[in-house]
Amino acid sequence: MGNRHVHFPVPQARAAHMHVSSYEAVSAQSVESARISAVWHLPEVLREFGVDLGEVLAAAGVRPDIFSDRENLIDYAALARLLLECARQSHCDHIVLLICQRTRLADFGLAAQAALLGETAGKGLLNFANHFSRHSTATFVSLITTGDFARFVYTIAARRMTDTEILHLGGLATAFNVMQDLCGRGFLPTVVTFASRSPSNLKPLHKYFRAPLRFDCDESALVFERHWLDRPLPAVDPRVRRRVEFELRSQRASMLADFPATVRRILHKQLLVGQCSMDRVAALLGMHRRTLDRHLQRHEVSYGELLDSVLEEVASQLLRNTDLQVQHVAESLNYSSAANFATAFRRWTGSTPSQYRRSLLTAQRDGQHHEERARQQKGGAG
Repeated sequence: MGNRHVHFPVPQARAAHMHVSSYEAVSAQSVESARISAVWHLPEVLREFGVDLGEVLAAAGVRPDIFSDRENLIDYAALARLLLECARQSHCDHIVLLICQRTRLADFGLAAQAALLGETAGKGLLNFANHFSRHSTATFVSLITTGDFARFVYTIAARRMTDTEILHLGGLATAFNVMQDLCGRGFLPTVVTFASRSPSNLKPLHKYFRAPLRFDCDESALVFERHWLDRPLPAVDPRVRRRVEFELRSQRASMLADFPATVRRILHKQLLVGQCSMDRVAALLGMHRRTLDRHLQRHEVSYGELLDSVLEEVASQLLRNTDLQVQHVAESLNYSSAANFATAFRRWTGSTPSQYRRSLLTAQRDGQHHEERARQQKGGAG
């Protein structure tokens, strides 16, 4: 993927270099969830708006004690509902920006500690990306360098997600703070791209990111000059380093416990640079492709099935959350033509990309009509 349809100073994906560790560990947390620490400042922001946290949690269907511990996990679909409910009850369409602009690197637990072990901001960011699954199994972040520029990419890996615009904005707002914590407060991106449609109110976003914004892109990313990665980080106490490295080494067992999830995450990342061959993924896991195949057979799934599921999910997200032309979606998934992509999409879903989009629009209109009737009935009853 290289955002071929928008213009910013990053060459085509085949010239890019994806930084991935020898294995992508997946924590033992529940599937497609995240630590609540990423939105830990949500209650205080709601208080500033005079909104009751309990009412918001109840309306979103989220457990009332979710904010009792930073380590508590929240299903990613529930997180989206929670943020949307915050926007509704506060009457602030950019409240996710106000929440996530208070999130810092330190809020990411072990992934943050891994980042601080790096000698430079670039190595720290790579550590952060490689161990981000300790924080979230629903999303991942990637560092991709291309010539004089780099991209810090935020991707939603959770399946069947809707209403992701608010999550993309929150993810990039948080990524901006992580970059500043590692690269210095002077860090500014060259351009910010969103794999979502443009919100109606752009003023708060321009004020926060202080960079050109591009919507309807094939990835959500901070694009920046590569020299920011060379900033040295402070030395870490040897005892702290040994403790953190010990905790990180323990992830190998977690990786093997849910091996298909590990492979899915790597496939998502490799899709960004168009390198999804079985040999390449096996090499990233430090094993032969036969060993990779054997591990997957134990979980009764094939490599081809995992790859198809990732391609289907990414394609569905782009068709659902952006107005990208089908041709551009096909290019972002490295298909040689829109026709070949349409054939694959029909095999996955039973409908063409255009039919899929039309069905979403119909469902959206039906939902809006239902809500309008409900409001009218409620008004008549009052």
